[in-house]
Amino acid sequence: MVHFSQLAVSALLCAGYATAALLVDYNATRSDDVAKMGLANLEAARDKPQHGNTADLYIKADNDWKGAKSAHFHRKQGDIRAEYHALRGNTQEGKTYFIGYQFALGSTPDNMMVFQWKEYIANTQGKGQASIPLRLIVKNKTLQLNYDPMLSEGRQTLWSAPIKPKTVYTVALEILAKDAGQGHVRMWLDGKPVTFDTTKSTLLQGNMFPGRSEPKFGIYNGEAVVTDNWVYQVQIGEAKKDLDSKFIS
Repeated sequence: MVHFSQLAVSALLCAGYATAALLVDYNATRSDDVAKMGLANLEAARDKPQHGNTADLYIKADNDWKGAKSAHFHRKQGDIRAEYHALRGNTQEGKTYFIGYQFALGSTPDNMMVFQWKEYIANTQGKGQASIPLRLIVKNKTLQLNYDPMLSEGRQTLWSAPIKPKTVYTVALEILAKDAGQGHVRMWLDGKPVTFDTTKSTLLQGNMFPGRSEPKFGIYNGEAVVTDNWVYQVQIGEAKKDLDSKFIS
C-alpha cells in the first residue's frame, strides 16, 4: 500500500525534475533579467573589457523596433563585442546540449557572429585546435553555420540562407560535446530541420569539444557599422523536449 506521504514526496521530486530541466532559460516576454543568459562580455577594443553599459555599448532590457520586449545588444561603429557568455565553466565533455535562440538584427555586416560555440582551452595549448568549432555568422547577406574542425583545415560552411534586417529568426542547435570526430551538430530553423550542404544530411560529425567549448550570444566582429541585436529568447537544455516547440517542432 502506498501512503499519501510517499505520493507527496514523489510529486515533489517530479516537480523538481521539471523545473530543473533547462540550464539557461531567458525569455524577454516575461521581463526576465538579461543576466539570466550568463556573463556579459562588452569590448570596445580587443582585450579591453568594459565593465557596465555605456550609451555606445550595452546589453539591456529594452523594446525592439516594433515595441516588443527584448534583450537589446548594441554597439557603435568600431566597437567589437556585445555578447553574453552562457554556462561559463559548466559544459561537460560527452553531454549533448540543445540550444534555442530567437533574435533579430538591425544590420547585417559581413563577418559578424551572432552565436559562438567558443573554445577556451585547446586553442591556447598550441595543439592547432579551432578557437570556435561552431559559429552563426553573417556573410554576403546570408546567415551561415560555420564549422572549424582544426585551424589547419580552415572553416567550412555547413549551411546558409538569406538574412534580412529587422526580421525575427528562430534557431536551434543540438551539439554533442565530444572531440576526435566523435561529436556532432544538428540545426533547426523556425522549428524545421536543416540539411547541411557538406553532408547532404541533417547531421555533421566532428570535433565539437576540443577542450572546453561554451555558447555565446550577441554580436562580435563585423564592426564596420552600428549594430543592434534584439534577443527574445535563449534556452539551453540537455534534451530536445526541454526546448519550446517553436525551436524544434
